[in-house]
Amino acid sequence: MIDSFTLQALVISTLILFSILSSKLFFRFGFPILLIFLTFGMLAGADGPGRIDFSDYGLAQSIGIFALIYILFLGGLESEWDSLKNFLSVGIRLSIVGTILTALILGVLIHYLFPVLGFMESFLLGSIVSATDAASVFNIFKTGSSDLPVHLKKIIEFESGSNDAVGVLLTTIFMNLITADASFSGFQFFRFFVMQVLVGSMMGYSLGILILYLMNSVKLGYDGLYLVFITASVPFIYAVTTVFQGNGFLAVYIAGIIVGRNKFIHKKSIFRFLNGYVWILQIGMFLCFGLLVYPSRMANIWVPGLLIGVLLILFARPVAVFISLFRVKLPVKEKLFISWVGLRGASPIILATFPIAQGLVWGDLLFHIVFFVVLVSLLVQGSLIPRVAQWLGILKKDPDRKIYHPTDFDNIEFPGMTLQELIVPYNSSVVDKALFEIKLPEQSHILLIARGEQFLIPSGNTQVRGGDVIWVLAKDEVMPIIGKTFMAVA
Repeated sequence: MIDSFTLQALVISTLILFSILSSKLFFRFGFPILLIFLTFGMLAGADGPGRIDFSDYGLAQSIGIFALIYILFLGGLESEWDSLKNFLSVGIRLSIVGTILTALILGVLIHYLFPVLGFMESFLLGSIVSATDAASVFNIFKTGSSDLPVHLKKIIEFESGSNDAVGVLLTTIFMNLITADASFSGFQFFRFFVMQVLVGSMMGYSLGILILYLMNSVKLGYDGLYLVFITASVPFIYAVTTVFQGNGFLAVYIAGIIVGRNKFIHKKSIFRFLNGYVWILQIGMFLCFGLLVYPSRMANIWVPGLLIGVLLILFARPVAVFISLFRVKLPVKEKLFISWVGLRGASPIILATFPIAQGLVWGDLLFHIVFFVVLVSLLVQGSLIPRVAQWLGILKKDPDRKIYHPTDFDNIEFPGMTLQELIVPYNSSVVDKALFEIKLPEQSHILLIARGEQFLIPSGNTQVRGGDVIWVLAKDEVMPIIGKTFMAVA
């Protein structure tokens, strides 16, 4: 007789492994990978072939929040501040003005199309799906096209990482209005919003600085403890910020930016660990959300769900983007692309559990509508992002763009030095030349060359071949010169 723990472990691990292996097929056909985890969760649920009875919305909400804070922190770590800071005002406009306008525009449309929902319920539904989702956006940009302009990717990532505060605020406002909570006045809502943003920003910045200082100054006895330290810091930032009435989501994202833009010990190892850890959390979160859904109920709401999804994608989101970016000097085609990449995912589903947890009459209906809107967003918007970018003509065409990515030292004992991984183009001017013939700066060293399945320890007579992967150790100031040397076309 198999005990319950063993059976649960077998079912959960099988579900995760099968989802991961199947994701390769989904990615090949251009579908967002996270969509498959939602789908398998639905199939494994009580209304699907798996027959797993899971209806604990409170637990699902906790799992979602726990996963989302790590997704946001990693997103902040991997953000390129130099690319983002020049467009910070654009991201703020989108995250605040754009999110509010999306909720209000969609709320009005929902009420007039479906009068059975009152104004407050319609605005509540609009508020729940108003915020773009960091998990979906970060995942799409990691697994999708890398030929998008960097500044455009950073604007969209910043918006998705920072607008959860506004989505939570709007959802809270309309939930209190529906329940006729007279204790909340207009001034208190305004104060709540200001506290959420200001405290969240200040706590994220200060705690990010503190974590960075401790990582670089405290000598822990075992290297693995640095991974434990950074992992435990994320929920600590969220919890402390929430205690002080700030927005924990915003705080962890800002803390990630602060930490990620600086050097710290074991940076490469921590990045790799968190990437794998976040994948586990994302898979678990979306499988869990899928388990909550009853496909049989979706049959009754697919028409309003599809219509709301289409209105959100083609009207509410674009109008909100163009109004919030009025007089912003961005090409129209880039504004159109920003409008399209307003992906919905984990954030709206987490917010959709709030009405159920508070016992609202329309709670279960709103949850399933939101879930259907998320499916439409991931399936339509997510899968068409590369094609829309190509159609708008915004893919990078610069032949001098970087063809290498940084590999950081685990150790910070060597300030000012960087280890870079370069891929030699087949039409590069250095192809078939010996290393001694290539004029590289004095402050640089070729450490290793990967050619096919072989690894070569180079000498001055080693000839460079097209497709070689070369590891170069050099001073930060000369690395751009080295990159241009290898990228120069013959």
